[in-house]
Amino acid sequence: MPIDLFTHQVDADTLHPIFKMMSDARFGPERAVLAQWAEGFEDRDGKFVRELQTTFESSFWELYLFAALKELGLPVDLRHHAPDFVVDGKVPFCLEATIANPPAGGEPAYGFSMAAPPKDFTDFNIESTLRICNRFDAKVKKYRKSYLNHAHVEGKPFVIGIASFDRPHSHFASGRPILAALYGLYYDEAATRPGDIRVASYNVSTAPKNANTDIEVGLFCDDSYAEVSAVVYSCLATWGKLRALADNPEALSVYTTLHPNPGSLLPVVRNARKRDYTEHLMDGLFVLHNPFARHPLPSGLLSHPRLCEIRVADDGELINNAPDDFLLFRMLQRIKPT
Repeated sequence: MPIDLFTHQVDADTLHPIFKMMSDARFGPERAVLAQWAEGFEDRDGKFVRELQTTFESSFWELYLFAALKELGLPVDLRHHAPDFVVDGKVPFCLEATIANPPAGGEPAYGFSMAAPPKDFTDFNIESTLRICNRFDAKVKKYRKSYLNHAHVEGKPFVIGIASFDRPHSHFASGRPILAALYGLYYDEAATRPGDIRVASYNVSTAPKNANTDIEVGLFCDDSYAEVSAVVYSCLATWGKLRALADNPEALSVYTTLHPNPGSLLPVVRNARKRDYTEHLMDGLFVLHNPFARHPLPSGLLSHPRLCEIRVADDGELINNAPDDFLLFRMLQRIKPT
């Protein structure tokens, strides 16, 4: 029986704001996309639908990853409750999903005004990097303490899927925080000078948590996390992704997207009305490989023409395989008729 995501399992006043909004009749096409992602998915612990309706983001990310695995043609063995996905096929592996949440007392990644973007992108990038490192570390500890002891996990590559929902405008992050977190490579807009054709970048080994504490970054720069084969990451698998994929050409919305522009600091900027806009499920998705992995993923296993795949060459250089129009950023603006 198909999983029923939308019949309310909780009182209306406890619904997550995005789920509550999505329940409106005008968002039927968006619900259809989410239902398509969930085809074949099972509520293995009996809590998934309730969590989708009340906390939304972590469950949404799990459904997105399930849809991405289907797009890659990778079957999932749903007999196991943990990790989140035990992937079958030519090279079986395990995938655990997590999201970077706001810190205690922090503002959520929804309900903000686009009129007030982050004032300091250095602070924004550092804080986003720290939240990613926090979730990565939590999942590695879980793997070492629990998952590793399961027969269906032992000896298989282990992949962590991380999405950024850690603050307002978290979709601004693009690849900055994940590259710093995993490879210790930081792109610094503040250090970039007029006339430069590239954003200034340099290697970092720590990021300041506060005035007295630094947190290690560059998690894939040695064998400290050799049990992690790769990270799958996105900051654009959001409500905006559903809006972008929905078959709703009459929607009164405009999409602004940014794409790479080699040899220039300024990205390629595109604007389109909903009826003229197209986006792929995999647009904006990163796959980042650990060069020190005990069980590395073979070349091509998680490759797709629409995502960005990053490996480390023998000399330490990052090899980036992505489409020329890779989706760096998406902003959706609703048109209000007058």
